[in-house]
Formats: sequence, structure tokens, C-alpha cells
Amino acid sequence: MRPSLALSIGAVAAFVPGIAGILVPESGLSAFGLGTPTEALIQTRDLGVALMGIGTINWLARDAVGAPLRGLLWGNIFFQVVNIVVHVWEVVVGLFSAWAAAVLVLPLGLMVIYALALRRA
Repeated sequence: MRPSLALSIGAVAAFVPGIAGILVPESGLSAFGLGTPTEALIQTRDLGVALMGIGTINWLARDAVGAPLRGLLWGNIFFQVVNIVVHVWEVVVGLFSAWAAAVLVLPLGLMVIYALALRRA
């Protein structure tokens, strides 16, 4: 896969939930059966801002080459791996129900996309 395509896909995959996290955090939390206390809304909006930042970096850097490109791809892979580890831990300790593990499909898919792009970087 072309690295520019992988970064473009990653940009959209980060930016869209980022916007949702900022604009409608209650809906995102309730979709996972979580309550919406003020603290959770603040954290969800903060996560939305971070995701929009990652999406913006991926979009603006999609034409990078060489070491910067490899750094971007490895950073994205690291982000997805840690995301998967955290979600698995949350399911194991009972913070999320097992059905919520379906959320792992997106980071797993993105991790594969970035790894394929890394082969061509």
C-alpha cells in the first residue's frame, strides 16, 4: 500500500471520531454503556482534540518521504498497538463488556495498513 494512502486513511479514521468526541461525547460514551458524568465528558472531548491533531498531522504529512515518513508510520503503529493493549486490558478486568471488544477492529485494521505502507516507505 502506498504510504500516502495509508496516512490519508489514518487521517480520516482519526479525524471523524475526533469531531464526534468533541461535538457529541454523550452519544459516544452511551454507545459503550458508559455514564456521562462531567469528568467523562471532559476527557472524551480532550481525546477528540488529540484524535483531530493526529488526523491533521497524518493528512498534512501524507507526502513525506524517507526517515520522516517511517517515523510517522511507526508512530501510528505504536499508537494503534497501545490502543489495542488498553482495550484488551479493559475487557479483561471487566471495565468493558466482551462485545465492546469489537472496537478493536479499527485499530487492528489501521495497524495492518500502516505496516503494509511501512514496507514501501
